[in-house]
Amino acid sequence: NGRKLGRLLYQGRWFDPQAIMLRETAQRWVARAITGEVTLELRRGNDYSLLNTESPNLTYAPERLSMEKVENAPFSPKDRIGQLTMRNLDITDTRAKLGVYSRAGLLTMGKGQPLPNLGHDKKPD
Repeated sequence: NGRKLGRLLYQGRWFDPQAIMLRETAQRWVARAITGEVTLELRRGNDYSLLNTESPNLTYAPERLSMEKVENAPFSPKDRIGQLTMRNLDITDTRAKLGVYSRAGLLTMGKGQPLPNLGHDKKPD
């Protein structure tokens, strides 16, 4: 919504019904809770880096995100196993799809040479 509002305001459509709705929503629900400071490094053009954010209302708390042995840790390294399992399924699916493309002759190294089968190459005698 922020990008859409920015685009409408950039186009000079300050009183467009959609711009008014987006602006009022942001002011009513978002702006009231925003406090603090943001430090940016500005460079030429649209290039910038976000250097620091400070606010009493931030939801990010690095001390709660530790996987080290801390008192009342909200998660442990065991919790990572589920995410890794899901990621492995994605890798397996991608590998299977690459196999389909390879068998169809769609993957080559250039000059018509097929890609090697990673992990399944036979060693030359």
